[in-house]
Amino acid sequence: MSENKEKILRDAKQILMQIAHDLNTPRNIRRAARNAIRELDNADLSLALRAANAIDILQEITDDPQIPTFARTAILEAISLLDIISKE
Repeated sequence: MSENKEKILRDAKQILMQIAHDLNTPRNIRRAARNAIRELDNADLSLALRAANAIDILQEITDDPQIPTFARTAILEAISLLDIISKE
């Protein structure tokens, strides 16, 4: 894995970790962030597939009306980072 992809992956996981540990974020949003992190850590799949699976999980929750604005913004940022990886 290239150094650039590793940095992008680390940055995306850091964003998701912040969401997963923020008690001001609804439980279902935190759970989705944890599931996306788990998907990114799945070494059985290629990096592009892991990123695509995590994006699917995260896109489902962006339409949730109860998601706080700061969490939605962070999730969209993580999605945009992961999109770079999934396209390569």
